[in-house]
Amino acid sequence: MSHNLKLSVFTVAAPDLSPEQLCEAAAEAGIDGIEWRCKETAPHLLNEQPSFWGNNRCTLSPGASDNEINRFAQAASAHNRQAISVTPYLACGDIEGTEQIMRLAKRLGATMIRAGVPGYDRSRNYNELFDQATDYLREVEQLARTYNVKAVIETHHQTIAPSASLAHRLVSTFNPDHIGVLYDPGNMVYEGFENYRMGLELLGPYLAHVHMKNAGWQPPTDTPQAAQQDPLQPIEWSAGWRPIANGQVQWKQVLRDLKAVGYDGWLGLEDFSQTYDTRTMLHTFAKQIRTWMEEI
Repeated sequence: MSHNLKLSVFTVAAPDLSPEQLCEAAAEAGIDGIEWRCKETAPHLLNEQPSFWGNNRCTLSPGASDNEINRFAQAASAHNRQAISVTPYLACGDIEGTEQIMRLAKRLGATMIRAGVPGYDRSRNYNELFDQATDYLREVEQLARTYNVKAVIETHHQTIAPSASLAHRLVSTFNPDHIGVLYDPGNMVYEGFENYRMGLELLGPYLAHVHMKNAGWQPPTDTPQAAQQDPLQPIEWSAGWRPIANGQVQWKQVLRDLKAVGYDGWLGLEDFSQTYDTRTMLHTFAKQIRTWMEEI
């Protein structure tokens, strides 16, 4: 991985900026790639304060009109930023929706979309869900070939692909030119942690993209001292988002491991810690990553 690192931002993490403001802020921070969040925003959300998954002002709708598509395309080109991904919240099996997103990606010049993966909540057997997902991905692979847009599945907690190895198991029968994995160590704090380098070595050519965020585990704040000292008293630990440098993911080690496997793709910021305002976060992130890269 060279020092002229390719940094991108997933706009889910910039809910208070318009597409134009986001591209301007990314340019100022030296972040070249834009991953557009893609989801319908329900009308009742538009009156709310901006938030990551609610009234996110930096979101493209799946059924975007020509005007809306042009607006997002122009926001990027005005500041010489590159749309690298259209990132929706597709359900596994939604072929029509997947094709719609691929068409959108094609029009924006993006080379990647996020495909759907079944959730896992103990209500359905993993093996059934795995079969359902591979049937879907077989059709997605054809679409990816047609549109020349890669479909990636993300390592994500509470799905059947929480770890590098389970994501690999899901994609391993497909052509890595068309189907890949979005590697997200921050999600793997919640579920799916494996030695980073081992996971990256296993993924090999399927490693398509990396998201950078962080999380950490803590006991409940209201646990009485006595309960904490009782070895037989169960304590419900929970995970939450943390700033990039001080969660459980040792990012400097992950960067070393990415370098070791020869990864030369994008590093996408997706910080949910709310440590900084959006513009400061973009600057801080870019500076932090460049510093770490020089140190390794």
